[in-house]
Amino acid sequence: MIRSYFEMVGGKLVGCSVIGHGGRSASSQQGKILCAAVSSAMQLTCNTLTECFHADVDIVNEPSEVESQNRLAIRMLHPDAVQSEILHGLLIHFQNLAEDFHGGISIEIVEGDES
Repeated sequence: MIRSYFEMVGGKLVGCSVIGHGGRSASSQQGKILCAAVSSAMQLTCNTLTECFHADVDIVNEPSEVESQNRLAIRMLHPDAVQSEILHGLLIHFQNLAEDFHGGISIEIVEGDES
């Protein structure tokens, strides 16, 4: 199972973190496809924010050899409305993946601090 967390501050999405691996078995074909889709979407979003919009972004990539619990995270340091909408697009994409892969990815929106 991939778990995704979207952080919202002051009504704006400011970050996303994903951890885990797709499918019940990390070696299943569906699980591999879901992981590739999530990784690619995170990479595209990060590249769009940093290279196209020159956003200040904290990026975390923590590979793990234990139980495929890799963690990817992006968090905007000074988000604006457009950058927040880019993360909204990622959220919609993950919601579609959750439907397509029958819950292989969970999505949670958490309220963050404005600090």
